[in-house]
Amino acid sequence: MVGSGRKRRPGGEGSQCEKPVDVKKSKSCEADIPTDLRKEVESHYRLSLPEDFYHFWKFCEELDPEKPADSLSLSLGLRLVGPYDILAGKHKMKKRSASLNCNLHWRFYYDPPEFQTIIIGDSKTQFHMGYFRDSPDELPVFVGTNEAKKNCVIVPNGDNVFAAVKLFLMKKLKEVTDKKKISLLKNIDEKLTEAARELGFSLEQRTAKMKQRDKKVVTKTFHGAGLVVPVDKNDVGYRELPETDGNVLCVYV
Repeated sequence: MVGSGRKRRPGGEGSQCEKPVDVKKSKSCEADIPTDLRKEVESHYRLSLPEDFYHFWKFCEELDPEKPADSLSLSLGLRLVGPYDILAGKHKMKKRSASLNCNLHWRFYYDPPEFQTIIIGDSKTQFHMGYFRDSPDELPVFVGTNEAKKNCVIVPNGDNVFAAVKLFLMKKLKEVTDKKKISLLKNIDEKLTEAARELGFSLEQRTAKMKQRDKKVVTKTFHGAGLVVPVDKNDVGYRELPETDGNVLCVYV
């Protein structure tokens, strides 16, 4: 399905495709995305993207080879944006505007620097999904969702984009009553679930690694995702602000 001709990146760390599920199909970890395109994404954003990011693009290419970024628009009302725009060829270096700041590209009002939008949904609520990082030098710790028109809360939805979209889809299935729409959603769910299974991606909302991270959170933060600040060699780490939450909140409201 999603993956003939994949190559394993030598010495790659932090790979999420840990379990060979189907020996007959011999799935490997790395998505079939050209190296120069990967470098272009990282050059624009100055961030490393996890392998599920690229695998999900290949999955969407199978759903709609002509317009992968819009492959979930009709069924789920979702569109791939942000770094996916690079894969779609929207921001080639030679075409790129000097004023384009990718770190602000598809950033919503309440989004903290740790949050990178990759999928958008209902414009009325400004629903969007994104990778959440504790450090710009590290891979994301989870995929979160937010509705900026409602509040600043970031809801963790798995540690990869397959899980986040799966959870969104399951919620949609509970809301839909039209039989044709239900059939369409179930068809996509089957394909997505099978792709995630073959690639070894968890579809849990809170994985063991996410639970481990929860133990490292030193303060809740308004968005709810929490802040992880390690103590350095000089025994310096997080220090509480000498201000009340109410006064700090006034700055943003």
